[in-house]
Amino acid sequence: MSDDRTRILELLATGKITAEEAARLLDALEAPAEPPVDGASPAVEAASPSPPPKNIYVKVLSTAGDNVNVKIPIGLVRAGLKLTSFIPQPAMEQISKAMMDHGLSADLLNFKAGDLEELIQALREMEIDVDAANGDKVRVYAA
Repeated sequence: MSDDRTRILELLATGKITAEEAARLLDALEAPAEPPVDGASPAVEAASPSPPPKNIYVKVLSTAGDNVNVKIPIGLVRAGLKLTSFIPQPAMEQISKAMMDHGLSADLLNFKAGDLEELIQALREMEIDVDAANGDKVRVYAA
């Protein structure tokens, strides 16, 4: 068995990925590599950035049975930030101050569309895994 297949099965066994994700990864390993359509060399194609994630997932596997499985489309985040342009300046200042008072140092007044795209690209690398002492597991990631 290849190292990649073994790693995928280990991730599945430890609960870090779902059976659906494992199947998709195993299928991708078995799929033959297709040559680039535009004639670019494989090295050039490998260096190109991967597409931004489409969703943020929050999954909780609870020993008490109260599991959580949330999928948040990135488009919803984009739309929400666009709606902030309709909030009057004084209200935005109050929101920013309240966030700062609660330890969130995000300045919504100076947030630009390019900042959002940079944040979304950075989400590709985000993964949070929590294994609680009581056996509960929490996973937050973007894909």
